Amino acid sequence: MKYVLLALVLCVYVAAYEVKIQAFDDRGDAVVGAKISVFFVKQGKSDEITGITGLDGTYIANGRSTLGVDIIAGCSGHYSSRVDNLKNGMSHDVKLILPRILNPIPLFAKDGFWTRIPSAGTWYGFDFDAADWVVPHGKGKTADVLFRYTSNFRGWNDDVVDPLQREKMMAETKARDARVKEEWSFEKFKGENGKWEGVLQVAFPGKEEGAVEQKFIEYSQMKMTHLAPVGGYLSALEFSTNTYSYPKFRHDVGFFLRTRVQLDKAANIISANYCKIHEDIVFNPSNGEMHFTYYYNPVPNDRNLEFNPKDNLFREDKRGSAR
Repeated sequence: MKYVLLALVLCVYVAAYEVKIQAFDDRGDAVVGAKISVFFVKQGKSDEITGITGLDGTYIANGRSTLGVDIIAGCSGHYSSRVDNLKNGMSHDVKLILPRILNPIPLFAKDGFWTRIPSAGTWYGFDFDAADWVVPHGKGKTADVLFRYTSNFRGWNDDVVDPLQREKMMAETKARDARVKEEWSFEKFKGENGKWEGVLQVAFPGKEEGAVEQKFIEYSQMKMTHLAPVGGYLSALEFSTNTYSYPKFRHDVGFFLRTRVQLDKAANIISANYCKIHEDIVFNPSNGEMHFTYYYNPVPNDRNLEFNPKDNLFREDKRGSAR
C-alpha cells in the first residue's frame, strides 16, 4: 500500500501543467510573433520556456513548478507585459494585452510623488507643471486641481493606550527628535501614534473640468489608453481611508483629468489640458500626506498621454518608466 501512495505522490509532484497565453493589442487584434517567456519557478531556480505566438496570438508552454509561474511577453512595436506569481499546481489560460507603441511624447511626469496638503478643512490648488501648490503655499501659478481633506482622531494605537506606556513613548520620541534636531510636538506625536480616519476630496476650479476613472492594465508598461477621453468627466472625486485597518488602495484603476478649460461665449470648450493619474491617490488622514503618480501634457487640446520616459519635462526627475 505504501508503494502505491509513494507512486501517487511522485505523479503529483512531477505532473506538468499547461500555460496557454493569448496575446492581443489594445484594439483586440491578435499579436503575431510576440516572444513569450514562461518561468516555472522552483526552489532556488526557474525553468524558462520561450516561444513565439502564432497567427491567432497563442503560445502554449508545459512545465513543472513548485512555487508558481511567471510570464513575460513582448513584441516589436508593442509595450511589454509581465504577470507574476500565477498559482502553482494547476494549468492557466492567460489573456495578455500588449498595447501598441503609437506616439510617445514628452510629458511632465512624477512617479511616486509625495506632497502634503498644508492644512485640514481648506481647499488648496495644485499646479501639475510646477509639481507644487499654488502661491502663497508653493511655487505653482495655475490650479489644475483642488485638494481638501478632513480627519478624525479615533483613539490611541494599541501600544500606547495605557497612559504610562504613552508617557514612555513620548519621552522616547522627544529624545529621537532631539538627536536629529527636529521639533517635537504633541500634535506630531498624536499623528504618529493615533488611530485616524479621513476623507480626501478632489475638485476642479473651472467649468467642464473634471476626472474620468478607467480600469487599466496593471501588468503592462502602458497601463491606460493612449488618449484621454473626449467626454464623461466628473467634477469631483473622493477617497476615504484610515490608519488602523490597513485599507486597500486600488492598483488597477487610473484617472484621466481635464484641466485649464477655456470656454467660448456659447460654453463650448476651445482649450483644455489633460493629465492622467495611475492608481488611487494614497492619503494619510493623520497629517494630509498624499502619494500619487501623474503625467501631464502641457500642450493645449492634445489628449495624447503616451509618455516617452526618455523625455521627462521635469528634467531633474528621471523616474517614471511606466507609460
